[in-house]
Amino acid sequence: MLYEEMVLLHEQKTRKILFSQVTGPGGMRGAFPEGDGVPDTRRCGFALAHLAEAFLIPGNGFYHSPRVKDALETGLAFLTSHLRPGGCMDLTSCNFASAPDTAFTLNEIIVAWWLLEKDESGEAEWLRAPLKALIGRCGEGVMNGGFHTPNHRWAIASCLLHAARICGRDDFSRRAQTYLGEGLDINAEGEFAERSGGIYNLVNDDQMIRLYLATGDSRYLEAARSNLRMMLSYIDPDGSVFTGNSTRQDRGKKVYLDGYYRLFLLTGYLLGDEELAAYSEYCRETAAANGRTPDCLAWLALYPDLEEFGRRKNPDLTGILRCRKLFAPSGIARIRRGDWSCSLMREKPDFLYFQHGGSTICLAVYQNVCDRRNFAAETLEETERGYRMTARADSWYYLPFEGKGPDTSDWWAMDNARTRERMAEDSLRTEIEVIPEEDGVELVFRSEGLSGVPVRLEWGLPAGERLRNENFCLETSPGGQITVGGGRLEIGREEGEILTIDPCFAEHDSRARMSGAFQAAGERFTVYMTAFSPFERRIHLGTKPLFPKLFRA
Repeated sequence: MLYEEMVLLHEQKTRKILFSQVTGPGGMRGAFPEGDGVPDTRRCGFALAHLAEAFLIPGNGFYHSPRVKDALETGLAFLTSHLRPGGCMDLTSCNFASAPDTAFTLNEIIVAWWLLEKDESGEAEWLRAPLKALIGRCGEGVMNGGFHTPNHRWAIASCLLHAARICGRDDFSRRAQTYLGEGLDINAEGEFAERSGGIYNLVNDDQMIRLYLATGDSRYLEAARSNLRMMLSYIDPDGSVFTGNSTRQDRGKKVYLDGYYRLFLLTGYLLGDEELAAYSEYCRETAAANGRTPDCLAWLALYPDLEEFGRRKNPDLTGILRCRKLFAPSGIARIRRGDWSCSLMREKPDFLYFQHGGSTICLAVYQNVCDRRNFAAETLEETERGYRMTARADSWYYLPFEGKGPDTSDWWAMDNARTRERMAEDSLRTEIEVIPEEDGVELVFRSEGLSGVPVRLEWGLPAGERLRNENFCLETSPGGQITVGGGRLEIGREEGEILTIDPCFAEHDSRARMSGAFQAAGERFTVYMTAFSPFERRIHLGTKPLFPKLFRA
């Protein structure tokens, strides 16, 4: 069963944490330093929360372990003596005396507190006083601190509400209400402000659950449910989450569904929504296919019937495996047909991602007109046949001031963008229509207006694959590039997924790239297709092999 598998993983992590703790004499005794030797107090807090879970969860090999008790005692002594004077912890890579990082850590410690409240053996009573003291002192730091990003508010609010109940601190609750009074940053489509499917959607959903547990207000669970249902449209064929539209550091990162297991399960369980909870099993199965296991042993220990609740129904995968949806406020459209998906994004130079199984190609268009380096769609709209993206790039020039000039001769002090008149010579207008088909998508690329612009379609292909054309076959290498003047392209391996681009074209081989232009990541291989504006081209992105098996071997 999954619970037993989580126990084994929890025990492995416990051993690793115990091994990392400083046990010798001196000021670092009890710390859990990183590999670089930095005694990050936030990391120490998370380590202590995990060790407390190990000590308090029956059935694992460290339950009521004297070794873990000693590690907790020395670790708590180190942490309490190294908190900032106000009660906050440090994230030494960037945030010092950080209320939000303290809140994230404290939320995990509070889970351990709930486990402590369930322990009736008396063997863990010694932990109550130091844990409560830590929650109270850190709660003061969180209460008196500030935040950086939208999700920080909900971590702070949930932390303070639970700490208020544990410590009997009404001032904690009042401070939490000032954050909650700002209203949740989630739109009607279920998207949080940071648009981060790989990190901060998970963080926000987690905090929504904690806010519900603190308040009993179901609107927090409804927010989590709305976001989770939206995320069903973001799942790619390999079981990963599309992150190309994120506004945070997870943009473009490969993230799987193990982190979503607990969120679907808990949100569904607390709402009594068996259909939502059923998706937790899909998350678990796809994560397992990628060698990952969810980590939520403490929550399963707190709610013994939780795991079974997620298995009462089979998940309806229709909306995952076959979707076509435009999220207009977020500027993204998602198409999926079974084992392939396509993502389109407004205002992004890498505006298209096409994935077959676990293999992905992306598209950026270099067309340098004045201050515009790349096509970045200004509009993304749904049509009868699919989606249409458009953008306009003006060829413009500044004019001298007429009459009285600016108050300064310092060019950088002039407000040229707002005060200086411009003249426009012409405009390059680009329209890209994307039409879904069963085996892929058809692109209709139209370039109009300003003539003679050397346009370059830049296809970012996976490295380490075999790229084939009627006239060549080569192994793609990271950072490599080629201009293909005709024929068709197929990339993939005999044992893997195939991606195709048909047809290829080239009218020039200009590879100029001015500063600020998007460039495919160094780990990709780039194929260039080129033309001079104006032009119209139709390109099919597909998933069926184009060439005989012998040539593909």
